[in-house]
Amino acid sequence: MAAKNINERIAEVEKKIVDVKKRWPAHSVKPALIQELETLEAERDRLLGL
Repeated sequence: MAAKNINERIAEVEKKIVDVKKRWPAHSVKPALIQELETLEAERDRLLGL
């Protein structure tokens, strides 16, 4: 994957992470929302080579 594509994908994933965190309730977080955030963070870390 080209560096430009990786950077674009990282930006896209980070935007999705921000969106998930905006939808995050103060209490009683649904498991699906937790899974979505964990998946996005794992993808971001993979793209960053962490």
